[in-house]
Amino acid sequence: MTIESMKQTKFPTRTYDEWQNSAEKAIGGKSVEAALRTQTIEGITLEPLYTQEMLNKLGGITDFQQEAVRSGKRKAGWLIAQEVLTDSPEDFLAKTKEDLSKGNDMVVYTSSHEFDWTDSSLKQLAKLIVKHPFYFKVTSEDTGILRVFDFIDDEQKKELKGVIFSEEQAAAPGNVRTRLVDTIPIHHAGGTIIHELGVALSILAESIKDGEYMETARNTWIRFAVDTQFFQEIAKLRAFRVLWRAFSEAYGEEAVTIPVYTETSVRSYSKLDPYVNLLRAGNATFSAVLGGTDAHTVHPHDFLTISQPTSRRIARNVQLVIKEESHVSRVMDASAGSYFIEQLTNEYVEASWNYFLEIEEAGGYSEVIGSGWLTDDIQSKWMERKKLAAERKISLVGTNVYANPQEAVKDQSIDSSHLEYITAKRLATSFEKLRAQARELELKVAILHLGPLKEVKAKSDFVEGLLAVGGIEPEISPELCDAASVNRYLNDHHIDYAVLCGDAETLDRLIPEIQTAAVLDVAGRFDASQMAAWKTGAISDAVYSGQNIVSKLEQILNLGKKVLPND
Repeated sequence: MTIESMKQTKFPTRTYDEWQNSAEKAIGGKSVEAALRTQTIEGITLEPLYTQEMLNKLGGITDFQQEAVRSGKRKAGWLIAQEVLTDSPEDFLAKTKEDLSKGNDMVVYTSSHEFDWTDSSLKQLAKLIVKHPFYFKVTSEDTGILRVFDFIDDEQKKELKGVIFSEEQAAAPGNVRTRLVDTIPIHHAGGTIIHELGVALSILAESIKDGEYMETARNTWIRFAVDTQFFQEIAKLRAFRVLWRAFSEAYGEEAVTIPVYTETSVRSYSKLDPYVNLLRAGNATFSAVLGGTDAHTVHPHDFLTISQPTSRRIARNVQLVIKEESHVSRVMDASAGSYFIEQLTNEYVEASWNYFLEIEEAGGYSEVIGSGWLTDDIQSKWMERKKLAAERKISLVGTNVYANPQEAVKDQSIDSSHLEYITAKRLATSFEKLRAQARELELKVAILHLGPLKEVKAKSDFVEGLLAVGGIEPEISPELCDAASVNRYLNDHHIDYAVLCGDAETLDRLIPEIQTAAVLDVAGRFDASQMAAWKTGAISDAVYSGQNIVSKLEQILNLGKKVLPND
């Protein structure tokens, strides 16, 4: 084929119906509706394929969304805002200067101790924040750092750029923003994207009631945690800018730019196999920058225990690699025009606006917090999310799937300087408790092969993987052909609990003749009548895909004996 003939080549145009028919054939005749459409925790349906026709149905909404995102962000790129943990003002200044030279863009101070800031230290800090944007997060007992503004002349104060997160309203000069709309407590409580966005608008509405619109808006900044649902988190940040534009227009005002600060969510972080947290952090960070964050913080992979200097350097490099390798920092709104993301942004905008109106009808943010209405609504969604993780419909690699039972788990708790994260609800917590419980028990577990390996391997591997989640390392039997072999194996190996892997016919034949004190389950989902018959014999229950593995593993671990300290 010549280049000219290649230029003349035309590809046939296909319709959505043709694609759907092909897709249903490929998945064994199942309907696209049942097999390929996904419901998010917010009740939004994710389509398997998005088309130009779907986008066209939004009409001018797409243009409005893109304009809102671009006008809200104003310029491409974002600031790398990695925090520095230190023991003194002098240590903070030294480490901050080093981090700024190695890629950090902001002076980030988070209260870890009550520092005694001397005039000399504050003068050095003043020189830094005149040159660099800053992010101060202080408690009511640690406000000494705010005296830094006394060491900056009036002309330089006008050029300052930064934000202050404090328990009490702080006074600051120039363009420094001190009024925070903080959605992270909602996120840490288990809230969904709809909760976060709806509450953000409600807090804004309440803030504006207490002051003049323009003055309040110009002093406001917002904070989001970004989780690992890649496309949904991109749409969340874009949706906020669209909502803020619509919110401002409802007040008859032009939308003032509100800086969006983001950080990686600890909701999906785990103490188990913590290096997987690096993947979660990278995924969340890429979402944040594609969604249009103005400044971002990556929590180190060992954030839940005690972070090491190396892990903090790696966390900073996550952003540097994305910035240097993807070139996304050169684009204002990299995801604009994506059929999927534009559609998802619109759905989040509509659902969040309706939720905001629901809060306002209930009396506003303070009222729904005080009455417990909002807490109950968030808790119901958290319990749903927790159930999905227990059923492994939400995967946490290294924690509820592909776990390593031999892994040494750190017992340390999150650093005391991060109080807001200690109480954050995490999906991994239940599995961490199981693993901790397993370390304290003596429990002999086995997987029994009731047939040739090629016939039982799939079930055996599944059971072994499930047990690994609870920190249990089972013995694997050779092929056992009769009940006498099963009884002998269980007795000789002093087994407390075992799972039988075999087909229904083999189980039917062997179970009536099994005699053992061990607790036995079968691997697989069988019909109720068959299970009822087996339970009249030696069988206690079943292990199968889709069950609540937290409850199942708790039952198994409760069969163990406590290991005495002198054992």
